[in-house]
Amino acid sequence: MLKGRELLSLPVVTLKDRTQIGEVKDLIYDYSKNKIIGYLIEPAGWIRDGKGFLHGDVVRREDDCLIINDESVVRKISTIPELKEFQNKKNDLRGLRVEHEDGHIIGVIQDLVVDGETGEILGYEISDGIIQDLLNGRATIPTTGISIDADKVVTLPAVDDDTNNTKGELL
Repeated sequence: MLKGRELLSLPVVTLKDRTQIGEVKDLIYDYSKNKIIGYLIEPAGWIRDGKGFLHGDVVRREDDCLIINDESVVRKISTIPELKEFQNKKNDLRGLRVEHEDGHIIGVIQDLVVDGETGEILGYEISDGIIQDLLNGRATIPTTGISIDADKVVTLPAVDDDTNNTKGELL
């Protein structure tokens, strides 16, 4: 298990000659399927299209880089339908409020917890403020048993108040 932020800024290198062709700028994921779809290595601008590649194009992840077969898998986002679909949506859950069904706010989604090999999203890291994060660590909630409302607020079935004292463990 690793945090999504651990993938950000990783160099992307080719398998054969280990040439660096960029670095991960952002993750493109589908929260409804709990999957990383791909990686953005060059953000879109006013005039230019962003560039990226699919998670399936990753040969392997090492501690210091993502390895792809060759430069040809990196393409304009607009030419990769799977990535284009999510580029045009507000699909990022990071920063959204997390609350129990009874309305009790437990924090804000700060990061994804992912399986680096499969790209499966295993959970979400929750912050309830910098002081509490330092004192107690961040809680992690699983992807099951949550619902995402139309206004993008994530709710959970009410559980006991120890939710925020898990120090990063999946609840």
